[in-house]
Amino acid sequence: MYTRVKLRLYVLLIIALVPLVFGARANATGIYPEVIVETNKGSFTLELYKDKAPKTVANFLAYVEEGFYTNMLIHRAVANYVIQGGGFEKGMQAKKPHAPVKNESDNRLRNLRGTIAMARRFHPDTATSQFYINLADNADLNYKSDLMPGYTVFGRVIDGMDVVDAMSKVPTHVVEKYNDVPKDDIIILSAKRKPSKIEKLKDAEFKAGEHYIVLDKPLATRDSKKIEVVELFSYGCPHCYEFEPVVKEWAKQQEGDIDFWFFPAVWNTAMKLYARAFYAAYVLDAVETIHQPLFTEIIAKQKNIATKDDLADFFVSRGVDREKFINAFDSAMVTKQVQEAEQRVRDYKPSGVPELVVNGKYRVDRMHAGGLEEMIAVTNFLIKKEREQLKK
Repeated sequence: MYTRVKLRLYVLLIIALVPLVFGARANATGIYPEVIVETNKGSFTLELYKDKAPKTVANFLAYVEEGFYTNMLIHRAVANYVIQGGGFEKGMQAKKPHAPVKNESDNRLRNLRGTIAMARRFHPDTATSQFYINLADNADLNYKSDLMPGYTVFGRVIDGMDVVDAMSKVPTHVVEKYNDVPKDDIIILSAKRKPSKIEKLKDAEFKAGEHYIVLDKPLATRDSKKIEVVELFSYGCPHCYEFEPVVKEWAKQQEGDIDFWFFPAVWNTAMKLYARAFYAAYVLDAVETIHQPLFTEIIAKQKNIATKDDLADFFVSRGVDREKFINAFDSAMVTKQVQEAEQRVRDYKPSGVPELVVNGKYRVDRMHAGGLEEMIAVTNFLIKKEREQLKK
C-alpha cells in the first residue's frame, strides 16, 4: 500500500510540473518551422504544424522559400473575424499561384483566435497561396464532416498578434467585386523562414565537460560498424515528452551509418513500472501502438497512471488483450529487460532524462547542452567527430 501511495505521489508531482513546462511555447524544441512575416504595419511570427497538416505546411513553405509573398497585400480585413492575404498585389492585381493543395481540415486543429488557415474556393481541394488569420474563435470555419469540410488550420501566430489585430481595424472599402479591402495598402514586405537553433549551431564547436560529458570508460555498442546514438527517457518526464517528436524526427533524417535506439531509464520504483510497460509493449509487438499514446496520456492529458491495473486499462483501451498484457508485464523476459535497463543506467551515469549517449563514449544532457534543441546540435557535432575518427 505504501509503495502504491508513493507511486501516485510521484505521478501527481510530475503532473503538477506539467503546466510549468508546457506553459511556454510548445515549439521550444524547434520541431515546428517558424516564418517571420514583415509588413509595412509591423511584423508577426508564425509557427507551422507540419505534423498535423504536412501537405499544407509544405505548400506554404514553398511559397515562402521562393519569395512569392513579397509585395503581396493583406487584401481583406474584418475586425473580430479574419485578415486574409497571399493572393493579390497592389491595385488588387491577382498573382498566379501554383497548383492547389489537398484539403487537410480533418486534422482536429480548430479555427481558434491566432491560428492561420488556408483560404479556398467552394471545393475543399482548391487552396493555393491565400491564407487567413483568425481574430476570434471561428467555429463556423471548422471541419464538421466530409460534406462540411471547413478550412485547413496549419499553424498559429506566436509573436506579433497585436500587429495582426491592428491590421483588422483599419478602414476598408469595396474594390470591384472584393469587399473589406483596406483603404491604405497593407503590404507584405517579406516572409522568411526563421533558422532553427540546430541550423544555427551546425558549425559550432562544443567542448567536453562544458557542453557534453565524456564517459569514464567507453562502453560496447550493439553494432561496432555504426555510430550508436541511444536515447534515455521515462514516461513520467515532461521534458522527455517534449523531446520525443524532435529526436524521432532527427532519427528519420540520419544516414545509414547511425544506429539509433531508445530505452526507458530506471532508478526508482515509478520509473521501473513504466519500464515494464515499455518492455511489455515490446514483447507484444505493440510499441508503435502504445509508446507515444502512453506519453500523451500521462503528460499531456495528465492521467494518473501509477499501477499495473492502470496500465492494463490503458493497454486495453489501445486494443491489447488484458490477459496478454498481464502475462507480458509479469514475464521473466520483461524482468530481465528492466534489469538490463537498470544496468545501462549505472554504466551511463545520467544526470536525468532525456539524455543521449553517443557511440558509448559521450553523454549529452539538457543542462550541459543548453536546451533540448541544443542536445541535437551537440549530438550532430559528436557524430561528425566519430565519423572523422572512423576514417583514420
